[in-house]
Amino acid sequence: MEITITNPTEELSIVHLKGKFTIEDVHDFKDRTAPLLKGTVKTMLLDMTEMDYIDSSGIGSLILLMNSAKNLSIDLIIYNIHNDILNVFRIAYLDKFFHITTSQELKKAFPGIAL
Repeated sequence: MEITITNPTEELSIVHLKGKFTIEDVHDFKDRTAPLLKGTVKTMLLDMTEMDYIDSSGIGSLILLMNSAKNLSIDLIIYNIHNDILNVFRIAYLDKFFHITTSQELKKAFPGIAL
């Protein structure tokens, strides 16, 4: 999986995930996102436009990140999630746990930010 992080503002970070999120990617994901939890970030966006697969380890990593973010009052928002992955989230009721939206909705909330 490829992970790219952009910081359009001091308080906003966008984590772009590309490819397959599997057990092999868990440590890299944690290492790359951990600094975001220690900075000035108030909102973290997870762009899943180019993520086409996630296994249970990847989902577990997202849950850990969400819990850490919530404890630090950081909003974690997942957007542009593929239908196949969204269906897995729905089956496990994770769509009730995560804030999931589209880039069109985020553009209303964050005008001027390139998503």
